[in-house]
Amino acid sequence: MRRPLTAMLFTMTMLAPAEGRAEGESEARRAPPSGVRAEMRDYYGGELGTAYMFTAIGLGTAGVGAILWARGGDFRTGLGASFVVVGGLQAIGASLYAVQVSRELEHYDALLARDPAGYRREEGVHIRGTVSRFVVYRAVELGLTLAGAGVAAYGFAADAELWKGGGIGVGAQALTFFVLDAFGQSRAREYARKVERFVPTLEISGAGGARYGGLSLATTF
Repeated sequence: MRRPLTAMLFTMTMLAPAEGRAEGESEARRAPPSGVRAEMRDYYGGELGTAYMFTAIGLGTAGVGAILWARGGDFRTGLGASFVVVGGLQAIGASLYAVQVSRELEHYDALLARDPAGYRREEGVHIRGTVSRFVVYRAVELGLTLAGAGVAAYGFAADAELWKGGGIGVGAQALTFFVLDAFGQSRAREYARKVERFVPTLEISGAGGARYGGLSLATTF
């Protein structure tokens, strides 16, 4: 008798008023796993820290470049000019990225609390896009590293101090960001795997209990 009765109660639960089910779902969504939230905050916190670091590096490099440029001389002019341009652009880009990361953290934190399933869908698409963009970022950085090395090599071959300084400046900065972005790429991949593994479940609880897949059904006899 227990199996037919359990089946009947399960069917009655599925046919319950939509308002009641929606309320149960809402309660489940308001209590997402704390581990997922911790992972999300850890990832975006790391990205925010990296953005601040890149901003500081860019500003520092641009400052040093301005001093070198002001002192004159072909080599210092080439090196200083490359530091000012590349460092300045890096500082601007990183500061804008910090603002973007702060907004994303606020958005996904609220979405996770409101709708875990929606968080998994939306954040899954977003973080996969981030991982793919890292490939482009690092390809550009590697290209600039090689280009800078080529310009510097030409400068040494032609004994052109301006080209030496410019090539070394661009290549050194691009190589630095290429190495640092490897850590960001690895962090994004790991977070993407965690988002993919996150499977929200709906639980309807009461006295007793029977579980059907992701649905927990309470029964009393």
